[in-house]
Amino acid sequence: MTGLLARSALGAPVLAALALSALPARADGPRAAAADPWFGDDKARHFCASMALAGGGYALGSLATNDVRQRLALGAALALGAGLAKEAFDAAGHGTPSVRDVVWDALGTSAGLGLSLWFDLAATPIHF
Repeated sequence: MTGLLARSALGAPVLAALALSALPARADGPRAAAADPWFGDDKARHFCASMALAGGGYALGSLATNDVRQRLALGAALALGAGLAKEAFDAAGHGTPSVRDVVWDALGTSAGLGLSLWFDLAATPIHF
């Protein structure tokens, strides 16, 4: 996948960052730190950011290689690496680390890679 579709897919992380910055910030406090719900604003941010990073990584990989497995690996490494780095930053005392955040990162990564692969295969002409 090269050309216009690949270049337009590179804008997905930028659009996701703009959308996520418009969401209200999470209310931190002793009660919020103790209760880590499975569904909430923070989990949506993790899901959306991971989905955008995975799609962007897949698009970057499409500029470098025609091997779909390498594209998927790059997208997964980028999204999961960013999610794990954020949780490590939180664990270092700058936030509240959460396994549930990592779960939502993995779900967002899977969704982003699935959509990227789907769009890639839909844009690929079939040769008989």
